[in-house]
Amino acid sequence: MKIEVPIVSAFVDGNSGGNPAGVVLHAERFSSEQKQRIAAAIGLSETAFVSPSDSADIKLEFFTPTQQIAHCGHATIATFSYLRQNGLLARDQSSKETIDGCRSINMEGDSAYMEQKAPRYEPLNNADIQLTLQALGITSADLIAGAKPTLARSKAFLPVVEVR
Repeated sequence: MKIEVPIVSAFVDGNSGGNPAGVVLHAERFSSEQKQRIAAAIGLSETAFVSPSDSADIKLEFFTPTQQIAHCGHATIATFSYLRQNGLLARDQSSKETIDGCRSINMEGDSAYMEQKAPRYEPLNNADIQLTLQALGITSADLIAGAKPTLARSKAFLPVVEVR
């Protein structure tokens, strides 16, 4: 099977930086297994698959080279910017459906801003704290007195600057 897959970089600053993602349109024609094979062939950290949705403007599915994942910020931003720049997204307020729910997308010109889930803070157990400190190359003596590392998931709107 041959398909055309644009590679779109989100978070580009001028001609440098960026995080590339593949964008596959009309993905409803592919099975999950085919999507997985396509993502593996593309070989980027994530590839976004765009399909019609009954609950949002579009449905997005994300695949790494080895598995499907629930959400991908840079691939979302890249996809919506690509759709806008190619005349496939006319409205400034849009939405996406993913396997972890629906989220709003705001467009300003060709720049996309994505809603993320509300902040959530999770304490780490002692074993995870030790692994975290080790991964960072620090010890508990380097921490602020009384402070414990905490897993934080935040809400943000993420912009895209340029699409290549």
